[in-house]
Amino acid sequence: MGYCAYSFLDEVSSQCDYEIATDRLASFLGLAMHYIKHIDKEDLLFLCETIYHANGSIRGKNAIDEERFKKVEALYKKYEVLYKEFYLPVGCIGASYLHVLRSECKNIVRWIVKIQKEKEVDKKIYELFNLLSNLFFVMALYENKNENTEELIFQSLSYGN
Repeated sequence: MGYCAYSFLDEVSSQCDYEIATDRLASFLGLAMHYIKHIDKEDLLFLCETIYHANGSIRGKNAIDEERFKKVEALYKKYEVLYKEFYLPVGCIGASYLHVLRSECKNIVRWIVKIQKEKEVDKKIYELFNLLSNLFFVMALYENKNENTEELIFQSLSYGN
């Protein structure tokens, strides 16, 4: 009997790396749910399911339809907090986990870019993870706001004046 954590681990394509990254994102979200206090758990579970649907949507049939995508967009609007600055990814524990999720989404977008050099990827998958990155960012701000935790502005020495 052989042991296998995932049946595609021996592939050389970037697709397996994408699937591992989406699994990691969903797992981090599951962990984060225990620390996030002000975001509806049903919304977080929907996002976890959406991430797993996106996981198989390059190898198999695309499960990210317009209805699911619009629901993610609606969640962005639900939790949107106005911001004008670039903030450090700090704050309460829930917001800090949401910032990790935001960053993980950007990593997934980069895997999608690599896969697009190997095969066609539905644009909705690329757009979804960009949207999720933005959503986790505003959720982090929302969580900090509801925990009365002040955002810390980051002033880059590399860009700007």
